[in-house]
Amino acid sequence: MATSLKPEVIERRLSEALTDGEPPADLLERLGGWSAIAIVAPRLTDNPILTPVLSLTSRDIAAADRDTAEVRAAVAALVDAVTASTDPLQFGQGLDEFCRNELLLAMSGPALAARCLPLATPPQPTGGQTAPSPAQVSRHADALETYARLSLTGQASEYKLFGLIEDIATPQPRRYAQAVLRAIGAAYDRWTVDDRVVGVVSVLSGVARAVYTSPPGDAAAARDQQYGKDIASDACWTAANIELVRAFRASGAHDVIAHLGAALEALSFVKAQDERDDVEALDGALRLLRAFIADLVEHDGAARSAAEWQLDLSQVEALTRRVREFAVAGYGLSHWSGDRKQLVLAGWARLSQDLAWLRDKLDRDSLYDAAVVLDDLLQIYSASHTYEITHDVGGIEAVRALVRPAIADGFAARAGLMRNLCDHIEFLQQRVETANDDTRQDEEHLAAALVLQKAAKTALLAAPEAPGKDPAQGPAALPPLLAEFLEPHPGVVEALAGIDPALLRDLNTSLADIRDANALDHDVVVTEVRNNVLDALAPCPDFKGDVAQSVQVVLDQLIRFVSRRMNTQESSKDYLFKDDADEHDLHADLYDWLCHGPLSGNTNVEVQEVGAGRVDIQVSFPGFHLYLELKADETMVPISEKHKYIKQTVTYQATDVRIGFLVVLRLAPPKDKGPAPHLRDYVNHTAIEQPGSNGERHVVMLEIPGRQTKPSSVR
Repeated sequence: MATSLKPEVIERRLSEALTDGEPPADLLERLGGWSAIAIVAPRLTDNPILTPVLSLTSRDIAAADRDTAEVRAAVAALVDAVTASTDPLQFGQGLDEFCRNELLLAMSGPALAARCLPLATPPQPTGGQTAPSPAQVSRHADALETYARLSLTGQASEYKLFGLIEDIATPQPRRYAQAVLRAIGAAYDRWTVDDRVVGVVSVLSGVARAVYTSPPGDAAAARDQQYGKDIASDACWTAANIELVRAFRASGAHDVIAHLGAALEALSFVKAQDERDDVEALDGALRLLRAFIADLVEHDGAARSAAEWQLDLSQVEALTRRVREFAVAGYGLSHWSGDRKQLVLAGWARLSQDLAWLRDKLDRDSLYDAAVVLDDLLQIYSASHTYEITHDVGGIEAVRALVRPAIADGFAARAGLMRNLCDHIEFLQQRVETANDDTRQDEEHLAAALVLQKAAKTALLAAPEAPGKDPAQGPAALPPLLAEFLEPHPGVVEALAGIDPALLRDLNTSLADIRDANALDHDVVVTEVRNNVLDALAPCPDFKGDVAQSVQVVLDQLIRFVSRRMNTQESSKDYLFKDDADEHDLHADLYDWLCHGPLSGNTNVEVQEVGAGRVDIQVSFPGFHLYLELKADETMVPISEKHKYIKQTVTYQATDVRIGFLVVLRLAPPKDKGPAPHLRDYVNHTAIEQPGSNGERHVVMLEIPGRQTKPSSVR
């Protein structure tokens, strides 16, 4: 609908409507539709109502026909208005609004990138000044960071970003230099970056010689020298993180040691300049890790007790205390990648617990200890350097995607798998030693795991084979996770030749389960499902303090279990595809899963005298318990209508917290061979009132699909 209103009239009406609370739902319609925004947008540059008009656009864009010329013209006009703003606050807020709204970004991304790229270059002094104004610096920094964000989402060229950074030849004002460092850090995490891009870190700090197009005057030289001092600590922190990624990605132990040394050298300057607890903790952890790996290299990977290390155990104790005490400072890209402090703190807490445990377990193999610390640091780094790509539609912000660091392979990832394998071996050993029934199957798995551990240790410490070998000589025939674990190595095929392929598949599944159960970070959908349940539990009077934290841990494990089993192949867990599966199959599988994760020491089975009966699984915490009731069900009745199951689950809460879990293996014959429901459909919540009792009883209901159909058979 075209409008006949003049620009100044539209501006006045917008100003009146946007200055007193939420604008009317039909405001755009009253003004004459989207064409009114296109008409008035040129008048809004540096106008106080530009930001609320952009918020209005962000609110209404979801309901608009985005293929019409009127809507596209309105969005294009707003891009021009925002990028022409000289007010740094309005400029930054406008760019952020475009980047946060998925629908706006889809329509404006290339145009926004084209406008930001020339503004993302280093700010230059004007009017005879020796330094650019703070407003100039802020605008150029915001433009650079926006272009980096657009590059991460595929809306801009990363190569143009690299070229822009490479051209920076002199130190820069602190705010802009921080933007450059953030862009370099994001680029190094995400892509394979040329050393010339990374070298700009040294240029900004003044360590590398500045290159001028003409000799600088004394004032300019003094200015740049001060710029270098201002950013030196941030630059060294970025350099340390880059070296840490290089260590994660390295192919062999010698390279890991070299990169850890470079990271520690960079951190030494940060420690001298800033009193930052996260720097102290990372420095201590890296020194400990370097000592572990150096011990391995020196003794050719031979198993050695920690009692033989050339390492002062008081250093481990001091690091444990330091990690427990500190709170992570805001750094990196957290201001536009989402608040990930909670995950980072959880990672450091895990490292603290692991260090305390290792300190008391001096008989462990030093390779295991190196793997534990390296795996924890990899989890912390991945959590703090994962960029949340969010979108905001109708005032509701959600995470659309996670851009994680590209460190999925290399020494660190394989060390993490070594940790998982060692944990699995210990689990099997304990089960064989304590079992009262037939242990032949566990003994077979244990023997295979020990052979795999020996081959994996050799592969981990050796350099990878040169390319060009016959694929038959590498681990290409191994299951995928084991192939990733072992890498091409001359002894792998020979070492594993005698192991039944079925046992290798089982080990592959066990390692994948352990990795997923212990992962620090969540996928987007898992996070959404988890948050929905936590919101539903919030009214429960018991959902507070230690109970709330413990419920979250159990909930995380159960959601991940459901998610993992929805993706597990028949060769790994055949009961999920069998017609005659039963509750025992679910019980054994879920118990093993919980025992491989953070609840391994808390989980008990078939506990008697709970609610005058016997509960399937009890998870114990200091002062209270959480109970899991397991069922196998062959009906089509929704779980929410299985009142008998729900009431039985509630019964176990009689003298404990009023939150429980019902886990059901669904065995009803499928109506057709169509695709399975979504994870969101399999995790639900209910609350029931118990006659004569104050407060509702809460039950989290999770379903595992049985009688699954292979993707190739879906029709």
